[in-house]
Amino acid sequence: MIRKANLNDVPAIHHLEKRVLGDGLGQSFLYDELAINPFGHYFVYEMHKEIVAYVGFRAIDELAEMMNFVVDLDYQDQGIGSQLMVYVLDYLKNLGVLKIALEVRKSNKRARHFYEKFGFKASHTRANYYEKEDAIVYIREVTK
Repeated sequence: MIRKANLNDVPAIHHLEKRVLGDGLGQSFLYDELAINPFGHYFVYEMHKEIVAYVGFRAIDELAEMMNFVVDLDYQDQGIGSQLMVYVLDYLKNLGVLKIALEVRKSNKRARHFYEKFGFKASHTRANYYEKEDAIVYIREVTK
């Protein structure tokens, strides 16, 4: 089940980030995004009362930036990420967003393939965006 994230979800989201990514946005950042940022939109995918995936983005006017997209290792390759992406793209379209952008590690071929499958196009590279690793910026028109 996909639902809007709330403040009670922050510890589980933070744990998910650490488990999958080794690091993440951090609890205080997530609390701020959910509590005070009017442009923050975060959703969780819940199975058996457990958060197994989440996505967060900031939407300002016609542009959205994805902050993070994480699917638990035990639940990858089951279509959960695809369901969440379809949901988010529809949500953004209804908000009036025209483009969404995101950064992904250059070495993360799995994530890059996933985004490309959904029509994201590589735009440019940000040198050392992840400390010592470059990021590839992907952009997608939402109305497509």
